[in-house]
Amino acid sequence: MTIRPRRFGLGLLAITVAMLLAAINYGNNLIFLLAFMVIALMVNSAWQGWRLLKHLRVIGAQTPMRPAFETGELRVDLENRLDLPAVDMTCLDSPSSRSFGRELETTPVVLNPGQTTRIACSLAPAPRGYLPLPDILLSTHYPLGLWTIRQRVSLPGGQWVHPAPVEGRHRPHETRQSDSDGSIQYEGDPTRLRAYQPGDPFRHIVFRHFAKTGKLVSRTPEGVSTTVRPAVIDYDDFRGTREQRLSAITALLLEHVAHDRPWQLTLPGEPLIEARAGSGQRQARRRALQRLARFGRPLDPDGFDRVDWTVEYGP
Repeated sequence: MTIRPRRFGLGLLAITVAMLLAAINYGNNLIFLLAFMVIALMVNSAWQGWRLLKHLRVIGAQTPMRPAFETGELRVDLENRLDLPAVDMTCLDSPSSRSFGRELETTPVVLNPGQTTRIACSLAPAPRGYLPLPDILLSTHYPLGLWTIRQRVSLPGGQWVHPAPVEGRHRPHETRQSDSDGSIQYEGDPTRLRAYQPGDPFRHIVFRHFAKTGKLVSRTPEGVSTTVRPAVIDYDDFRGTREQRLSAITALLLEHVAHDRPWQLTLPGEPLIEARAGSGQRQARRRALQRLARFGRPLDPDGFDRVDWTVEYGP
């Protein structure tokens, strides 16, 4: 924590020094009394502000996952134990960030004694990876505005930045499910079709489809579910640099999740991640994006991804 005088406080201090000099020259006890009262007021003001800010606790921080090179949002919960009416919060960028020279935004916050207040500030764009959270700077001028009391807080945990979902120019062609997959989608026909199997009822066979494609297919009876093979998203099927591949994979992955399609993610040297249609999509999506965010990144001693900010550029 640091305590610095404000302009008003410096002016009052200069007046107090002048009063002391006058009291010494003229031997006026009343001026001596007033000067010492002002000094006591300034000291008490600094102590009160320091004490109240010291008891302001940061009890939680959340950062939603975001694409690379897009601004994010840091949400912080502050617990105000004493009667501190207001503070200013600033998110400090990392010194290694290429956006370190940007103008920092300060968010004023009104606090309620004994309650928890949630505030948010913007985060600078960053490359993909699991990155440390920025430090936050809390400052107050309470109670008289004579001093600026500041406290710098290091937040635990990190922020997830996944690759930007950019459509790849060399996106692999998605082949139609083969007859052995057990399901066929026929455009223009709302009925779900599957490959013909011996014993299917004659009325379920779609001869119109056979006339066009030469393949026998059957309509799926109601109540019978078809097994759809998950789409395989393989790193080796894409072309370009590593970042271009990861961006194209992310775009394809999010497209499958948006349409609730089953999928499999395969990265070199990493375990397979598979998601079926339904409730498991959300958890699988998060695990896949986290793996894409950290793929190929070396770790620093604190367990975060080591990123060379000088060579990482947006898509």
